[in-house]
Amino acid sequence: MLIDTAIIPAAGLGTRLLPYTKGIPKEMLPIIVREGNEVLVKPVLQYIFEALYDLGIRKYYFIVGKSKRVIEDYFTPDYQYIEFLENLGKRKLASILKKFYRYIENSEIIMVNQPLPRGFGDAILRTKSFMTSNVFIVHAGDDIIYPNHMENLNNLLSHYRKYAPKIAFLYDYSDHPERYGVIIGEEENDYIIVKDVIEKPRKALSNKVIVAVYIFDIDIYSALESTKPCKGEHQLTDAIRFLLKRGEKVHALRVRGRRLDLGTPEYYLEALKIFVKENM
Repeated sequence: MLIDTAIIPAAGLGTRLLPYTKGIPKEMLPIIVREGNEVLVKPVLQYIFEALYDLGIRKYYFIVGKSKRVIEDYFTPDYQYIEFLENLGKRKLASILKKFYRYIENSEIIMVNQPLPRGFGDAILRTKSFMTSNVFIVHAGDDIIYPNHMENLNNLLSHYRKYAPKIAFLYDYSDHPERYGVIIGEEENDYIIVKDVIEKPRKALSNKVIVAVYIFDIDIYSALESTKPCKGEHQLTDAIRFLLKRGEKVHALRVRGRRLDLGTPEYYLEALKIFVKENM
């Protein structure tokens, strides 16, 4: 089964990372990576985009909102800047940017506006009228797995093709499950057959939490339309619960490596320490 489409929600306000996120999206936070002999600083969103591209994804729906125009600018090739770098003799850096721009030009990228931060579910639902694929990946713009992000994406795709669940996503263990979507289910070999998902529970019913990398088919849209926003936010987990109650199969695959949540200053600092230790 060919899966060549991804939705990347990147319209959240990122209030836990203020004041930085007042003008710059948290999805554009810098991380440190090594490519060959080069140590590079990349935005999180570029890291995710390039991993999805290497997976074979060529159609992208970026969900953006107010003050997110920097994303649109960043994903617009600027060949005058490359010429400027080459004239300075910085040909290696110019070639790195050329590769990124080649990825962009070989892709179809649609920027979808989410005027108000009404939740992950609302962000996905806004792509319905544009969607041309029956099956697609949804990948949060600030969730990465280190050091083997690509391996996890490949494992998720392989599992989906082998078992054909209605939904498949990644999960990890957390000491603070109340901050995430929590899953309850039965372990089956190397995955979990999900029985229920609960968004940010007050009482931790499980320490298994959703990592926001999913594979859905187009039925997720009708499930979202059949559920209602709660406290101003349309939760994706409510749509997943809707499909579970309908008897659909939902599988969760454990991440291999370390899930890096970049949503708070403390977690971002921890992630930076890991990047520096591994790449410097």
